[in-house]
Amino acid sequence: MIENLAIKPPWQSTKLDQLPELRSGGIHVWCLPLTLNRQQEQQARTWISPHQRDKYNRRRTVELKKSYLAGRYYLLLLLAHYANSRPDQIQLSYTSRNKPYLEDANSTLHFNFSDTIGQDGATALLAFSRSGEVGVDIESLTRRSKFNAIVEKRFTKSEQNLVIDANGNVDPALFLHLWTRKEASGKATGQGINFKMNQRQLISNGQQPCNDSELDYSELDYVDENKQPWHLTQLRLNEEHVGCMVYAGHAKATVQYFNKIC
Repeated sequence: MIENLAIKPPWQSTKLDQLPELRSGGIHVWCLPLTLNRQQEQQARTWISPHQRDKYNRRRTVELKKSYLAGRYYLLLLLAHYANSRPDQIQLSYTSRNKPYLEDANSTLHFNFSDTIGQDGATALLAFSRSGEVGVDIESLTRRSKFNAIVEKRFTKSEQNLVIDANGNVDPALFLHLWTRKEASGKATGQGINFKMNQRQLISNGQQPCNDSELDYSELDYVDENKQPWHLTQLRLNEEHVGCMVYAGHAKATVQYFNKIC
């Protein structure tokens, strides 16, 4: 495993009628606030499938319904662009572990989606690749949970040593950085969280105690338990959010980052 500090990614904005072309060997990463105007909401309702509509209706609050609809809007909009189709024609299937993929058997497009709700509302992280499988995760740094129990069950010994201080307390920011690595790694392989997380170490060998900012933008090449190579990039998305992207192979992909569609 090799972990290096990468250059802070240059985030770009783009216009709806000038969405970027995704070439072979490239990956596009999008970090977008999940808000829509009335026209966009109306469009999204005509695009979503019966399966997605059922998920939308199951959301318990107006806030959760709005963020879900906005997430499908941007996912379908971008999938249609990259697949040279229309949003209402995008057909998704799901693996046995609920990873979505395009039904088109001839498609070379891989994608992944993650969202979170923080103090400033809902935000999504999306990735699209023509280089192979890809996984992403985003977390709000305001999130609080029973971190100690998760660390004990899900983290390797080295990862535990990194996030637990001398008093036995888990550093929330360090935890959330490493948790995005766990989630993104599982989503890239299609396993979700249903893998032996405490046996897949996602920090470099000999990683020394650090603060969370030292993990921002770091990159790691690793091999999973099935001997498959992966590349991991930690992303500090803004003051409130941290994320991670994992893609197949150790070959350096050309990655572009976008945070606004005008």
